[in-house]
Amino acid sequence: MFVYPDVRSGPAGYGGFRIAHAAGTATTLALVGRAGATYADDWRTVFEASAEASWRDAIELRAGARHDNRLRREGALADFRDPTGRLFAGATVLPLRKGAFAAGAAFDYERAMPGAGRLPSAVRVSVVGRFQVRSGR
Repeated sequence: MFVYPDVRSGPAGYGGFRIAHAAGTATTLALVGRAGATYADDWRTVFEASAEASWRDAIELRAGARHDNRLRREGALADFRDPTGRLFAGATVLPLRKGAFAAGAAFDYERAMPGAGRLPSAVRVSVVGRFQVRSGR
């Protein structure tokens, strides 16, 4: 995670919910909520809400808002404050499939919520591998 003025590694724990609805045979719409904490010198909270749409479990689109308290500054860095509210959007494409395994890439963009004087943003590209196990109902 980025903690000004450098990057630090640390543990993170999250939990949440996903409420999905099939909107046809190939499309799924979902509401997602997530809460957790990350650690870099101190435990800091993260809260997130988003909406998602997926098609054939191969293309996923998402957008939402996040309160990211890990960007809070203390001590000598207290004057350097990133806005803790974030808007984000992303897409995941999983074109490679073999049984329960799928692989592809994810593209994500986030920026500070409007209203702050400084509006930092970030772009992330990730390689994704996913195993999907379905119950036999």
